[in-house]
Amino acid sequence: MSYLLNKKDDILIHLIFIFILSLFYLIPYFLVGHLIVTPHDILDTSVVENYIIGRIYGGDTESINLFLAGEIKWYYLTRILQPLSLLYALFETEFAYWLTDILIKLICYLCFFKLSRKLNCSVFNSALIACLIVSSVSPYYSILGLGMATFPYLIYLVIKNKNLNLKHYFIIAFIGLNFALVFHVFIVPILLLVSLIFCSNYQQYNLKLFIKISVVLLFFAFLSNSNLIYAQLFSGPFHRTGYIFEAPDLIVNFTELVREFFSIPVIKGNPYFYQRFLFDLCAFFIIIISLFSKNKKVYFLLLIIFFIAFFNFLLNLESIAVLRNNVGGIFKTISWDFIKFSLPVLYGLLFVLNIKFVTEKIKHFFYPLIFLILIISQVNVSIVPLTKHFLSFNTLNLEQKNQLRESFHGHKYTQLISDIIEFNRNNKKEFKVDFKSQYTFRGYYDYENYRYIKSLVGDSRTVSIALDPMVAVMNNIKVIDGYHTLYPLSYKLKFRKVIEKQLDNSEETKKYFDLWGNRISTFVEDKESIKTNFIQAKLLGAEYVISKYSISNDNLLPICEKCNNSAELFLYKIII
Repeated sequence: MSYLLNKKDDILIHLIFIFILSLFYLIPYFLVGHLIVTPHDILDTSVVENYIIGRIYGGDTESINLFLAGEIKWYYLTRILQPLSLLYALFETEFAYWLTDILIKLICYLCFFKLSRKLNCSVFNSALIACLIVSSVSPYYSILGLGMATFPYLIYLVIKNKNLNLKHYFIIAFIGLNFALVFHVFIVPILLLVSLIFCSNYQQYNLKLFIKISVVLLFFAFLSNSNLIYAQLFSGPFHRTGYIFEAPDLIVNFTELVREFFSIPVIKGNPYFYQRFLFDLCAFFIIIISLFSKNKKVYFLLLIIFFIAFFNFLLNLESIAVLRNNVGGIFKTISWDFIKFSLPVLYGLLFVLNIKFVTEKIKHFFYPLIFLILIISQVNVSIVPLTKHFLSFNTLNLEQKNQLRESFHGHKYTQLISDIIEFNRNNKKEFKVDFKSQYTFRGYYDYENYRYIKSLVGDSRTVSIALDPMVAVMNNIKVIDGYHTLYPLSYKLKFRKVIEKQLDNSEETKKYFDLWGNRISTFVEDKESIKTNFIQAKLLGAEYVISKYSISNDNLLPICEKCNNSAELFLYKIII
């Protein structure tokens, strides 16, 4: 009877924390009828690539030609061989994204809970810390596959120190098949180090078990990433070979080392610092508590965290930057700093090891802080779009909008609040109930207006001015620009001719494109300074220009202005 009661309590605890996680979806949905997502690196690239993957699996192999003047091949797409990508073939794109997001968060929660329980943490504290980890991880976890989400489970399997059965092999294989090798390969060495720390004092480390898990994982990971391996071996050179790394000042680099190790939040120049501020604060306290711990396992974990921070410090040394620029190959093109994606799990493990101190000494401070973090984490992405909506931001004039943006990005919060109150007091326009935001699928991809553009351009290719070209792709419009992590270097050099004069306007933008270059864009930020070479765009295949601004140019023939009654949508045909 007591067993059943305990089980009911356990289920209730899980339901409470899963409900907290669900607030991320429920709050915006009940307030405005839409789910809210961070556009950067998600809506502007990953979701669009997954949309095309879904169409390819559905039999539309020609859809790959929508991208980048037809220069992108199907085997350049990072996730095309991952089984989770099949969801984009089975369901509508937005539903597939949110289903994947929910699945990966639940998997991450369950994996860390299982690991925490193995380390003798109570059910409540295990669920609490698991919920904290899920709430704190980057939204990119959901687009990178299962690697980081299942990292705690892999640790659990090694420290459990029992022979693997068929179920375990199946699970590891499935993780491997949904494993982004470029982003998650660092898991394997960290898995070795962490599992060595948690190996029982009464048993010898089972190296054979670690090797079995790693071999199975990497075998299936190589299978699901074989398209990228093929591309590297038989295509290219790719634009990533053109990466140029600039080393920061040594003092700046050392300061960043200290900041990363102690998880000190970046506030200056980061108006969105509040999204991670409380979690960084929590991690900071965990680090400080750990430094005064007398637990050897805690010290070894701190050593791994320091190693990750120091690894990034080494990468930013001038001598290493010069070496990477000259040597080339995988040493240059791989993003080594992705090793820090493992930090949330390591912070969680520190929390588990220090749970006795927390519960006995500072529980009245720490538990309220954690629950505050959990609640705020579910709404931090929604804060800006919901605030704009309920303060009637879209009814303000352009000057007022720019003034609010300047105050927000300049951390002038007193002035920001004062302006909001004043503008809304003077604004007599009727409040629009309809919610439209760049943080939603409907708002970002602007389906209705781009459907109208598609009816005018047909199968012709386009180039975008001050608009995201991936929005055009999402609306079945061919483009010559976009945002890709893998494309031919030769195309980057061709496209540079289109934006050469535009890049001369800004040294920062020029470095952004020349030294990096994932984003192939016209980089127009000022409607008074549009220096795009439309003749070169035409030579790359563009027949039309989709613009946010009205353009006066001898090589452009207006097709529609304020297209479909949209104040920021103009279409031109390129003529020579």
